[in-house]
Amino acid sequence: MQSATHSRRASALLGIFVLAAYTLHCANFVEHINDDAFITFRYSRFLALGRGPYFNVGEHVEGYTNLLLMLSLAGYVTVAGPDSVLLAAKFIGWISGIGALLCTWALCTAWLRKIPTLRAVAPLFAWAAPAAVAAECGFALNSTSGLETSLFAFWIALGLWLVQRARDAKRWRGAGLAFALAALTRPEGAWCFAAVFLARLIIADWADAPRRRALLADALVVAGAVLGHLLFRFAAYDGELLPNTYYAKQGGFLGAGGAPEYCWNYLRLHWLGLLPGLALAPLLAVKRSARRAIVPALLVVAAGISAIFTAGPDWMPGFRLLVPYAPAAAALSVVGLCVLADRFLARPRWPAAAVCAALPLALLLWQTALREHYHAHLLTRARGYLNGHVATADWISTRAAPGDTIALMDIGIIGYRCIDQRILDITGLTDRSIAKSPGSFLGKEIDPRYVLDREPRFIVAVLYAPDEGPEIDLRKLRHWTSIEESLLSAPDFARRYLRLREPPAGARLAERLAAQLGAEAVFRHDHPGIHYLLAVYERHNAADEAGGSRVPGAAPLDLAQPLADRPRHLGGALAIGKR
Repeated sequence: MQSATHSRRASALLGIFVLAAYTLHCANFVEHINDDAFITFRYSRFLALGRGPYFNVGEHVEGYTNLLLMLSLAGYVTVAGPDSVLLAAKFIGWISGIGALLCTWALCTAWLRKIPTLRAVAPLFAWAAPAAVAAECGFALNSTSGLETSLFAFWIALGLWLVQRARDAKRWRGAGLAFALAALTRPEGAWCFAAVFLARLIIADWADAPRRRALLADALVVAGAVLGHLLFRFAAYDGELLPNTYYAKQGGFLGAGGAPEYCWNYLRLHWLGLLPGLALAPLLAVKRSARRAIVPALLVVAAGISAIFTAGPDWMPGFRLLVPYAPAAAALSVVGLCVLADRFLARPRWPAAAVCAALPLALLLWQTALREHYHAHLLTRARGYLNGHVATADWISTRAAPGDTIALMDIGIIGYRCIDQRILDITGLTDRSIAKSPGSFLGKEIDPRYVLDREPRFIVAVLYAPDEGPEIDLRKLRHWTSIEESLLSAPDFARRYLRLREPPAGARLAERLAAQLGAEAVFRHDHPGIHYLLAVYERHNAADEAGGSRVPGAAPLDLAQPLADRPRHLGGALAIGKR
């Protein structure tokens, strides 16, 4: 009895240490700002203002894929106001990460108890799994991004634990509710439950009447949530059954690597490349119940990976599309280490304890350089968003009237702060016509007249050049996307927006750049390795369009460059390449 009490106390103390370590790890990335998160925030703010779940008044386009987070933040904005929405989203990310770690421990404990030689110490050994997740910098980073990544991870981990509880008790334990909420958090949630359903057929749960009833109850709950979401989408978004982002991102990302490269880089950089072998090792367990227990989690991880091969990877640092499955993968890996010890060692307890303790420590040490890189990269970008995007939004908001249109690529922060202006997203995330145009994300083949005929008051173009010092070599300045290249090269753009002029004497760099680029203002977004500029063009009045505001004989800079010569997408691959 006393030994059991000591074991529980040791487990509780170890758990407190793991959760505290995770919190400190998250604090390392607390300055992280993600422009895409503010797209969801604008939807939430619109809903809180009574304008509906939309990005623009009168445009019924679903430019988000995280309904549950959007609704949660709408409630927060209604109660607390819009100024602290990022802090609220970060809190949701952190507390969801805590929940995911606890569910990982509970799931790993349930599995380890199926190994007779380790049953007594299962709660203690199981903390190795959440410790590995807490040490994984991609999980901590994505807990602070403001997006739904760790919330989705929590629902998946909770669902898998409740599946195991239902199988052990042969009664319904509510796993369907967790997976239903996962499906409302990200579209892959329904796909993950389909993997669980298939797994439970494979392990013959269908043949057991109580388990069959529990599985059917889960399926009905998830199907009801998915059907309800589809009906909501059909009614709210002009009959569309898929989010607009699906079409915008079809064809992959301009300059991004493919799904195999994305997955391999995650394994190589974040998990020493060992994760697949360790995660499959529990299949070697002596007891059949232990082998069957891990099959749902294995298929969920496989489903998450297959979704990337179907929809493509993304550009964000930290591999956010794979991070939600890290808790299940870590639990599988810890159980795999214990199974190997049990299978091949006469006294497996202490060797298993040693290797389980070594796993999170090895991950922590392996990712030291990567963690430092992510921190420096994201800290620089956070300053850049303040100096670039926030400053741009504030400049525009002082000049724009309600209802004015702003056309741009980086729609998140600027769109959230310019809440009374119409945002024309030239990448297509919140514009259905551009999203369904041919081409890859950031490389849609659209006629620039589609944008210019909407007569935006402001056009914000992203330009870049190699960072070779504080000054910028204008001969090396390039457009960020082909969409901006075609738009800024259009004759109507030059006639209606370009205002080339001589820089005033003693002008600062930003003022000189604006004059030479024909923009009204230029803002610099701090970014490692490149000069990243936001050039703001404003539509002229009739007199200006006649030519009165331009320097005679002036011509715009030639920014043409083949797409193949452009840098890779921001964040993921760019960051990895510089490690």
